[in-house]
Amino acid sequence: METVIVFEASSPHGNLEAIVEQDERVAYLYVSATENDRLPVKSCWVRNLGHAPEELDRSGMNDGIPPMLPRRNCRDPQGASPLETSQLEIVWFPEGDGVALLEKGEMLAVIPPWGIVGDFPGYARDALGESKLCWGLQDDTLMRKRISEAIDYWEQWDAEESPWAKCQNAFLNEYERVLGPHSRYFGIDGGRWPAKALIQTDLEDGTYLSTLGISLRPQPQIEMYCETPSEFRRFEFAACFAPGTNPETIPRMAAYLSGQSSLPWQRFTFLGNGHTIPCDAFAGDSDLCRFTSVLLVDQPESAPQFSFPTPGGDRISLLWVVPITEAEREIAVSKGSKELIASFPANWPLHVIGLRPAST
Repeated sequence: METVIVFEASSPHGNLEAIVEQDERVAYLYVSATENDRLPVKSCWVRNLGHAPEELDRSGMNDGIPPMLPRRNCRDPQGASPLETSQLEIVWFPEGDGVALLEKGEMLAVIPPWGIVGDFPGYARDALGESKLCWGLQDDTLMRKRISEAIDYWEQWDAEESPWAKCQNAFLNEYERVLGPHSRYFGIDGGRWPAKALIQTDLEDGTYLSTLGISLRPQPQIEMYCETPSEFRRFEFAACFAPGTNPETIPRMAAYLSGQSSLPWQRFTFLGNGHTIPCDAFAGDSDLCRFTSVLLVDQPESAPQFSFPTPGGDRISLLWVVPITEAEREIAVSKGSKELIASFPANWPLHVIGLRPAST
């Protein structure tokens, strides 16, 4: 039997690909990662194109043949007409970790964020109950709302004044309101969507690095771990170097922050307060080389305080990078970041790199 690709689309982040395939029996939505081998290919049944079988064809599945959905799970056991490319549309969730297939603007199938990394197969409009091939939606109100919000999100980027155009000046104004005029401005998007930047501000009490634009994308997977994702899914980076820091270390940190700014969407994860990540920006600095990771701290009390815009009503976390040793990272992992911070010397400004000695 011949399988035909009816529709295909890459995610805006470029690391997922959605493909709709059908043969003369059945149609499926597939999502696969282009840059992450640990993510399996996800498949979700869309519709049968002929009479539904009584049972799942397990022997055919073992031979790699996409199975038809059994009769007990079908809204239309007689089957439906083949999919037509001109009537289909793919809508990506803003986080980049979920996708919806629409036909004439109506939802057909959805592989949501909790399906990309887990065992959940996805939802299908024409399915009933739960099966290994898909789940039906008893009440699709919430899913329709998510899809509508996703469409609105992407339409904003096509508007005359894009989110970046609105964000850029707002962030610059807020950073300069608190710190004063910035000294240098760097684009850190590599010419790819979405636009984002980093500024350097040189003051008597230190050199500050601050990002702008990362928060325009909500982070993936937050809703899997948090009941209030709007509090945690957007962030920017900040760093502050004490006067006298090796001048070569500062641009290395700028490059490091630039690279980490895409980490959540590349790895389908998220960054937040108390998280630790490896850092090689201090390797060539004799005063700081003992620090091999950074602890991310959201607006520590010792740091300047900012009031950012709230895209979509979401709060933006400003994650300051705090250098830590390997031993300190082990404490954070095993006992929690609060215990690690409690072990730091008292009265040291937590956010200033170069002023705190290693605690272990």
